[in-house]
Amino acid sequence: MKLLAGLYNPDRGRILWDGVDAAAADRHQLAERIAMVAQDFKRWPFTARVNVAIGRSAAPLTEERLAASVAEAGAQEVVDDLPRGLDTLLARHFSGGHELSGGQWQRLGIARAAYRRGRILIVDEPTPALDARAELEVFEKIRALADSGQTVVLITHRLASVRHADLVHVLDQGRLVESGTPDELLAGGGVYAELYTLQAEQFTAQVPAPSQAG
Repeated sequence: MKLLAGLYNPDRGRILWDGVDAAAADRHQLAERIAMVAQDFKRWPFTARVNVAIGRSAAPLTEERLAASVAEAGAQEVVDDLPRGLDTLLARHFSGGHELSGGQWQRLGIARAAYRRGRILIVDEPTPALDARAELEVFEKIRALADSGQTVVLITHRLASVRHADLVHVLDQGRLVESGTPDELLAGGGVYAELYTLQAEQFTAQVPAPSQAG
């Protein structure tokens, strides 16, 4: 993911953007086109407002863009629960600071990426700290970004989350083993279909039968 975003240059092989080698491309122009939500995104000891707007720190901060990004990320409830809203300091060890849960931070991370407005959004396992309902809401927000014209590259082990993807690439032991639409891969009976079925069975095999009153 970080190679794709241009944060590192590959030691071998090449990454091409429309035929242009990323290693030779203008790094500023490449960075301008990409927004990211990583598992290990930076949690800055600043206000919630700065933590979102830092996604494009060189541009003037606009309240309209900030509000839209928070809404797109489904983070409005997080902001509303903060004692000073977006002006709340997110650092418990400072006077007046407040600490967020992992799931709340994840929503702010998505808001930061939305604020950046990159042509391509790279998302790496965005929901590990969320419960099932919150996870569904986050993926709905990500799909909405794709529907609005933004290209989304989603990296995940939760195969049900990519059922709406245009194209799925399956990696096994670091190698590309399958590519296709979700329906094509399910019909193909390969690695994707096998893992999808195994994950689905986790939610159905343990469901107890309803009791019947005599």
